[in-house]
Amino acid sequence: MANASTTTTASAPAEAPSRPGEKLFAWTIFPVLMFGMCGIAIAMLDRGANPLLAFAIPGALAYLLVIAGERIYPHVPDWNRNHGDVGTDAAWFGSVIATGQVSGVFTGFVGILIGGWLSRYVDSPLWPNHWHLAAQLALALVVVEFFTYWVHRLQHTTDFMWRFHATHHSAPRLYWLNAARFHVVDIAFNNAGLVIPLVALGAHEQVFSLFILASTIHGIAQHANMKVRCGPLNWIFSMAELHRWHHSRLERESNTNYGQTLIVWDIVFGTRFLPADRTPPADIGIANLDHFPMTWWAQMLSPFRWARIKAQSAG
Repeated sequence: MANASTTTTASAPAEAPSRPGEKLFAWTIFPVLMFGMCGIAIAMLDRGANPLLAFAIPGALAYLLVIAGERIYPHVPDWNRNHGDVGTDAAWFGSVIATGQVSGVFTGFVGILIGGWLSRYVDSPLWPNHWHLAAQLALALVVVEFFTYWVHRLQHTTDFMWRFHATHHSAPRLYWLNAARFHVVDIAFNNAGLVIPLVALGAHEQVFSLFILASTIHGIAQHANMKVRCGPLNWIFSMAELHRWHHSRLERESNTNYGQTLIVWDIVFGTRFLPADRTPPADIGIANLDHFPMTWWAQMLSPFRWARIKAQSAG
């Protein structure tokens, strides 16, 4: 558990490219992933495609681009080496998908109850379903981020929620697969902040499909071990240049940049952090918790063995 920081600084200076095409790649990969893949999905939906298909095709392309980008233009070359974490991350990838399906039923039901309650006091529909899909996606990101921002901040500042969220920060490196390293209870908290607001406000399934696609693409790009430069977009998205500080071992650095996809609420509440005088650390993890387990099953049980883990680490 850690205390929130309120440091807000300018963007870090660009690094000189060391491989052919590196600078062009660094500046274009995120716009291609976010705007390009979401654009493909919107075009498919406009032509009547199934929302699941509109998510799956551009989503698969995004994964392929990120995996290739890590190999061609790595941010930290050593992060491309297996640190004994691939099996754990793969297990969390599967469990997160399963947890999302189960928790989605419950949170969707809660959202319907809230939406029914709201409809008693509001005559017109709360969600602007007549807007263009791109505008609805932008609105969904801003609305949902308010709730997920505070969920994420509480995950860092309350001991009960931190014991579940610590699993995510136990990663010894950042790469595409550990974007899914989340305890099942932790991901259930996150899904509640995502599903309930959109269901309660009456967003259509197309908006859900686009939102999940955008947040999935952003999540793997946010954790990807590839050269990325976002420039002014660092004032809109909570991308890798910001998020790498969130995985620092220093609490004053890691307890910042809580945005899942957007950085807007970090700006509003003073927790955006992007120092101009240094680069994010390559040595990441959890400070003062050396005995935190590194296998999937042990991490699943870690919140219920929290006192023992803290005592062993202190000893």
